[in-house]
Amino acid sequence: MKELNIETLQSYLKKFLDFFNNFYPFIIGVIVFMYYFHVFVGKSSPGYKVITLIYPFIFLTAYKDIRKDVRWISFIILSIPLFMFLSYLNKHGYAFWGSVIQWEAKMKIVFNLNPIFDSIPFNDASFARLYRSDNLTWFMRLVYNNGFTLCTMICIFRSAICKDIKKMLKYMCSAHVFQIFLISPFYVIFHLQEVWFVNGHPDMLLRHYSYRQAYGSTLNCFPSMHTSIAFAAFLLLLREKNLLFKSIWGFFCLSVIYSTMYLEIHWAIDVLGGLILAFCSVKLTDFVFAKLQPKLQPLINKYYYRTADKTLASNKSVSTT
Repeated sequence: MKELNIETLQSYLKKFLDFFNNFYPFIIGVIVFMYYFHVFVGKSSPGYKVITLIYPFIFLTAYKDIRKDVRWISFIILSIPLFMFLSYLNKHGYAFWGSVIQWEAKMKIVFNLNPIFDSIPFNDASFARLYRSDNLTWFMRLVYNNGFTLCTMICIFRSAICKDIKKMLKYMCSAHVFQIFLISPFYVIFHLQEVWFVNGHPDMLLRHYSYRQAYGSTLNCFPSMHTSIAFAAFLLLLREKNLLFKSIWGFFCLSVIYSTMYLEIHWAIDVLGGLILAFCSVKLTDFVFAKLQPKLQPLINKYYYRTADKTLASNKSVSTT
C-alpha cells in the first residue's frame, strides 16, 4: 500500500511538473498581472501603468514559444553570466556613457557637423511634426525615455522566458554589444548636437537643462543610437513567431525611431545612419553566429538539448532566431 501511494504521488508530481513546464509563462503572467493589478486601477501615472503592463504581456505571449527541447539546468547555468552582465550594464552603463561624453567634450572637435546638418533642407525632420497633440507628445516622450533600454531588454527577457539562449545573445549582440564598437568612432570624430539645441527651440523632453548641461548632454547625435537599437530589435522581431508580440513590440520599436524626430532630438540623417548601423549590426551578428555554430554545435547537442533528435533541435534553433 505504501509503495502504491509513493507511485501515485510520483505520478501526480510528474503530471504537475509537465503541466507547469508547458504553461509556466502563462501561469506566471497571470500571477504578475494580479500582483500589479493595484497599479492598473490605482492612481499611478498613465506612463507607469503602460510600462508595468508590458511584463505580464510578455509572459502571456511567450507560452507558445517555449523551447521544450532545452535542458533547464543547462539554460540556467548559461543564463546566469548573461544576466550578471546585463545587471552590470544597467547599474553602470549610464555612468560609463557620461564619462565618455565628458571625455569627448575635452577633445578637439574633428568635424563640427552642426552648421552642415542645419543647412540641409528637411534634415531637421520637420515633416515628423506636421501633426502635434498633447496625447501624441506624451506618448512620444514615454517611448523615447524608455526605448533606449526597453526595446532590447524586453526581447531578451522574453527570450529567457522561452529558454532560448541563442535568441538572447542575438538581441544582446545586435542591439548593444556590437553597436558600441561600431558607433564609438563616429561619436569621437563628429561633433553634432540635437536639433532643438542647434535651432534654439525649447527642449520637448522638458529636461530643464542649464546651457552647460545641455551642451554636453546633446552631443553624440550621428548616428542615432536610439534608432539603431530600436531598429536592430525590430529586425530580429520580424523573425519571431508570435504575431501579437511581434506586432505590438514592433510598433513600440518603430515609435522610438519616430520619437527621435518628433521631439527634435535627431536629424533625419542621424536616423538614416542609425537604420544602416542597425542593419550592419544584425548582419554582423548573424555572420559571427554562423561561423561559431559549427564549432560549438557538438557541445550544444551534448549538454544543452535534451531531445533525442539533436539535428531537429539544432535546426529549430536556427530557424527561430
